Amino acid sequence: MKIKYWMTKDPITVTPDILAVEAQKIMKENKIRRLPVVEKGKLVGIVTFRNLMEAAPSSATSLSIYELNYLIMKMKVKDLMKKNVITVSPEDTVIDAISLGMKHDIGGFPVLDEQGKLVGIVTETQISRAMMQLFGTNVKEEIIHIENVDLQTGTFGSIVAVAEKLGVKIISMFSVPKRTTDLMRVYLRIQPVNNDKEKVVAQLKKTGYEIEE
Repeated sequence: MKIKYWMTKDPITVTPDILAVEAQKIMKENKIRRLPVVEKGKLVGIVTFRNLMEAAPSSATSLSIYELNYLIMKMKVKDLMKKNVITVSPEDTVIDAISLGMKHDIGGFPVLDEQGKLVGIVTETQISRAMMQLFGTNVKEEIIHIENVDLQTGTFGSIVAVAEKLGVKIISMFSVPKRTTDLMRVYLRIQPVNNDKEKVVAQLKKTGYEIEE
C-alpha cells in the first residue's frame, strides 16, 4: 500500500507571495484544506485552512474593523505558512504516513520524489480509504480472534493452510501485540459463507491454537 497509489498527483500549489485571502478562495473553490507552497520549483512550506482561520486578529483587539480588514487583506501566505514541512515519498507506505501523522499531529503530507520535486499530496481521507481497502472493511466478514500466538516463522502460513484446506476465502489477517506478554493476538477475517467460521475455528483448535469466542 504505497503512497503513490493513493496520492493526488500534480496538486494545486501557491507561491509565498500570494495573498492569504486568495489562498483561502482557492481552497474553497477546490474543496481542499491545504496548499503546498512552492517557490522556484521547490517546496518551501504548506498552508492550511486552519492557518488562515487562525490568522484573523482576536475580537479583543483595539483595532477598528477597517484596520482589521486592511491587515487581513494585506496578509500573505508566507506570513502564515508552516516551514520545515513533514513530507513523504511516493514509495512510502500508508502505514509510514500514519506513524508520521501520529508523531507530528498532522493529517496530510506533500509527496516529494528522490530529487525533492513535489509530485503529489496525500490527505487523511486518502490514507483512511487505503486502510479500508487494506483491511477489507467495505466487505462482509467473519472475524476469528486467535489468542496468545507466538509469531515464529511459518505461523501465518499454518493458519492460512487451515482456511485453504477448508476452501474458505481469507479477506485479511493481521496481528496486534498484547500488553502483558510477548505473544500476539491474530485477527483472521474470512468471508461469511454458510458455517465456514465454525469449521475454521474447530480446525484451528485441533491444530493447537487458542480461540477467543
